[in-house]
Amino acid sequence: MKNRLYSEEEISLLIKRAVELEAERSVLREKSSRQGLSLSELEKIAAESGIDPELIQRAAEEFEKGTAIPELDKREAASVKKDEIVCERWINVDPNVTLLDDMVTELNHRYGTSDKDVNWWDQFWDDYKGKAKVRKTSTSLEWHYTDEWGYYSTRVLFQNRGGKFRIRVSKRQLWDMEWSSENDYAWTLLLTLPLFAVIGGTLSFSLLETAWPGIAGGAIISFVSYPIIKYFSNRSLNKHKAQVTDTANDLAELALQLSNEDIGVYKQTKRTDKQERESIPIEITDHDENENPGGGRLRNSLRETR
Repeated sequence: MKNRLYSEEEISLLIKRAVELEAERSVLREKSSRQGLSLSELEKIAAESGIDPELIQRAAEEFEKGTAIPELDKREAASVKKDEIVCERWINVDPNVTLLDDMVTELNHRYGTSDKDVNWWDQFWDDYKGKAKVRKTSTSLEWHYTDEWGYYSTRVLFQNRGGKFRIRVSKRQLWDMEWSSENDYAWTLLLTLPLFAVIGGTLSFSLLETAWPGIAGGAIISFVSYPIIKYFSNRSLNKHKAQVTDTANDLAELALQLSNEDIGVYKQTKRTDKQERESIPIEITDHDENENPGGGRLRNSLRETR
């Protein structure tokens, strides 16, 4: 075990577990209900583990400011479900109106549907192909976009469910046609085979006065074109899947970043307010003396005359 080489992920897990064990031992040693480690204790453990203690301090500062963004799980790519390509991301973010507006702005910029990208003719009619539409409810927001040719449509659903922020990106074709499958390739072969056979037979008969060489040549061309069509079709499908996946990942990362910035601003505001409250001087003065400075001398004179 001493000579074993650990990967980066295993090293991270080992250090994390070592910190947990150190916390448990510290709690038992002090016989108190305190759980966790102080920054100095973490720096000591980091130094013993070969990690620069300054990095621990920097990470703690980012955590306090709310700028440490959680890592997004990107392993799950978009999947094909007959007539649509779908990719979902669930993140621990509490969405608000400002965040949702920023999401819509990002989508409009990505797909070129912002006001700056629209010409005056489309703005005049206010209803055209290529215009993004937004529909809001009390718990969700849906962004729908169809390209200018009307062939592909993209939908993005933002939803707050169970304390988590759901981002669902989907893409469909015209008339809800199914994405490429083996059956589609077979139908393509069945359609191209008689077409090329007829064309080849006609040319062969006009030149050689026999149609069979042309029919055979057309059949060969059909079978050769089958893998070529399949290759380009799969390439196009993978391109659409990558676009859906990238959109979902980028939106999730943006939501995490904006949410952490809001938390950082909130923490900084609370910290500033607390410091101001602690540093505000409170002056206590005699109310009567401020209103009538001579009142004290007048009362003393009356006492002397009595």
